[in-house]
Amino acid sequence: MFLLRRAGTQPVSRSIVRAMSSSSQRQSTVRFQFSAGEDEEQLGRDAASLTTGGQGRWRVTDDNRGLERTFRFKTFKATWEFMNTVAAECKVQKHHPEWTNVFNKTHVRWTTHKPIGLSSKDIIMARFCDEAGTRHGELADATDDECGCGDFKP
Repeated sequence: MFLLRRAGTQPVSRSIVRAMSSSSQRQSTVRFQFSAGEDEEQLGRDAASLTTGGQGRWRVTDDNRGLERTFRFKTFKATWEFMNTVAAECKVQKHHPEWTNVFNKTHVRWTTHKPIGLSSKDIIMARFCDEAGTRHGELADATDDECGCGDFKP
């Protein structure tokens, strides 16, 4: 277990990294559970840079084992092209996301199932998603904490 201290939580590991938000200069705490065999210090720094405390747009999953965020595009076609781009890289990396898509939103969650926890492949793919989102015209005002799945009405 690796941690960055979140307000109101107690440390559960000796490995600590602090992510400071430059806009608020507040300490942001996030706990990560890493996959066995990972370099926790390096992976912790990499993951922190992707989260909101490090000015990224990813958030730590509720179980602390992954990263997730929502991407929003102007059209369904652009959203689908983004997903196809990510899917092609998934094949190269031999790693797949948990994701949902409703119209122009895609919620992406990166976590590793074997061994359980956040892995370097999750970080690589989260960065790839950010780059692919930019290339496919991601809208800047996407709401990162909801997938939009509740909006679906058959």
